[in-house]
Amino acid sequence: MLIAGDNRMSRISACLDAAHHFLLSKKNAAAIEEYQIYKIGENWRAVCEEVELTETDRTLLWGRQFLNSFAFEYLYSEYVGLAKLTKDNTGAE
Repeated sequence: MLIAGDNRMSRISACLDAAHHFLLSKKNAAAIEEYQIYKIGENWRAVCEEVELTETDRTLLWGRQFLNSFAFEYLYSEYVGLAKLTKDNTGAE
């Protein structure tokens, strides 16, 4: 996804670097990212149930297609906690 300039890397760090283009500070952009990660995790199980994904498919998609580790590469040290949110908030019961 093209966020800004010619950077097509789907990384949170790219979004944080582009925050100023959207009149956001990096801190505000990180807060938006944190909220999005939380909401994905909060709704993960319900959405998977709605589309009738098997537990195997849920496991395969979580962390690969949704919130994969690549998205969290090159984060500034003050934002590395965002990656931890994906492990703490999987929507698992």
